[in-house]
Parts: sequence; structure tokens; C-alpha cells
Amino acid sequence: MLTRVPDYYEKFRCLAGACPHTCCEKWEVVLDEETACRYFGVPGPLGDRLRSSMQADGEGDFCFPLDGGRCPFLDGENLCEIHRRLGEDATSVTCREHPRFTEDYGPFREITLSASCPAANALLLGTDAPLTFLEWRTAEPEEAGDEWLAYLPPLRARLLTLLADRSRPLRRRLADFLSLAGEAQGMLDGGCEEQLPALAAGWRPRKAEAPAGEGLLFPHGLRFLGTLELLDGDWPELLLRAETAAPVPQPEPLLERIAVYFAFRYLLKAVNDGDLLGRAQLCVFAVLAVERLAAVCGLSEALRRFSCEIEHSGENLDALLAGFWQWEPLSCRALLAELAR
Repeated sequence: MLTRVPDYYEKFRCLAGACPHTCCEKWEVVLDEETACRYFGVPGPLGDRLRSSMQADGEGDFCFPLDGGRCPFLDGENLCEIHRRLGEDATSVTCREHPRFTEDYGPFREITLSASCPAANALLLGTDAPLTFLEWRTAEPEEAGDEWLAYLPPLRARLLTLLADRSRPLRRRLADFLSLAGEAQGMLDGGCEEQLPALAAGWRPRKAEAPAGEGLLFPHGLRFLGTLELLDGDWPELLLRAETAAPVPQPEPLLERIAVYFAFRYLLKAVNDGDLLGRAQLCVFAVLAVERLAAVCGLSEALRRFSCEIEHSGENLDALLAGFWQWEPLSCRALLAELAR
């Protein structure tokens, strides 16, 4: 099977106890069935603690509820007691895989490193070189994928090329990215997905047009984020400060890398529901929102916080995708108006 990853993937190393924002805080640890069964068989005092700490969540899965905002097995050195005493293989799949996001599309697999992780975040923003991707093949057998996978990857490749064209200002590239995604969405909606590769091959940037309507994205986009499920208690305050803070220019190459990160991670997920344009809007909105937040907390922290609140909550992600279609201040028109400012 083909595996595809960002070019910095193999440089990633967990910071463990030195991490300033440990992933063992604020999120309940969900246990996969195999790990939960293993814990029922662990002898001694540690086994007793494991079993007494396990609770069923609202969906019937076992988890470790937080104790004072921390995993009950996170010790005083910010290290995992389960890992230290039983080995990495004894931790849950969630713990072993984080901060990796893995998408299996059938004939290929793609893995990203969440920008919520400080170590992964530093790798993403640690260079202004264009973000590229590595590929390798494993002995795993390929499986059949969605029929759209014959058509969407060439389109995504073209969209990524648009984002990486540094001969043009980034905001113009983001506008072109939305325009091409919008045309592609029309083909998907019309059942003409087989035309996507030809669209990708023949599409060229067009002369910029004056956007219709006034800029609505800010402050309304930040306020929308404040209505979503809350992960960190000071998130609303950060959003409020970003509403009134004077914009601070951020390096275009780094904003471009953020755009490519989101585009790589999300665009192909349109195979699940056909919402290509919504995911393109997500990519552009993420860049613009992070740029705004960076004025009050710096670019790296702004990206980390946005990723925490949106990428790690399926409920928040779904609400944002729905908002792009249902709420005018998050519409494609509003995004284009903001890009033209």
C-alpha cells in the first residue's frame, strides 16, 4: 500500500515530559476494546487502579476521565505511568498514535501530524520552504476505494500547486484556490466527477474580480468559533482579544504552509460526503483565523489553539463545515471579500 506523509514526518519526536502542552491534559483518554480488555487482566495495585479508573462514556466506550484536568496516569514528571511500567504497547491506540491523523482511502493511506502538538507544530512552522510530501510502499494489500478517488487526487494536486505558487501574493492564491474548488463542486453536484482531472489540468488563474458585498468574515467568524464546544477555558477570551487587536503581518511562506497542511489533510475527505468546497473554505478560513489570532499570541500558538479546538472535536468540525453553507459571514463570498481587503 502507498503511504503519503508531510516531508517532516520522520523528524517528529515526542517531547514527553518536556512538552509544554501535554496531550494527557484536557482530553479524556478513550480506550480501544483490545486495550480495555488487557487492563482487566493486569495484576497487582496498578491493575486495580486501571480498573477503578476506567469508566464508560456516553457512547459506551471505556475511557479514563480526567482528574483535575489530567489523565489519572500522568505522573508528576508529566510522563505516562502505564508507559513507564508496562511499555508503550500497553497504552491505548489513541495514546500510541497521537498526534498522527491517519486516513485510509483503500488504495493508499495518508498521515498528518496534528498542529496541536508543540513538536509537530514546530516542524511545520520551523522553515519557510514549500511544504512537500513523501511516499513509500508497504507490503500491506491495497483495498478498493471510493470511485471518486480516480478523480479527486489530480484536482487536489492542482489545488496544492496553486497554493505553492510564490510568484503571486498568498491572498490571491487563496482566492484562486476557492474559485477552482467552487467549479469542481459544481461538477460533483452535477454528477460529472470524471471531468475533474481535465478541469485541474486546464484551469488557469483568472483576473481578480471585485468581490460582492461587504467584508463579514471578521469579527463574525471569530464569534462563531466562540459558540462551539469549548476545550480550553481561555479560548473565548483569546477570540475576543483577536477581534479588537490590530492585525500583525505574518510571513506569507508560513501561512502558505498552514494552508497546504489543511488542504492535504481535508480535501480528499470529500469522498465521504461530496463537500469539496466546504473543506476548501475550511482551509482558507483556518489561515485567516490563525493570522488574526497570531496578533495576540503569535503564529505558532495561534495555530496550535485553532487545531486543538477544531481538529480534535468532530462536533466542532462538523458545525464549522455546516456554517460555511448556512451562515453568510462564513460563506465563500465572505471569504473572497476578506481576501480582497
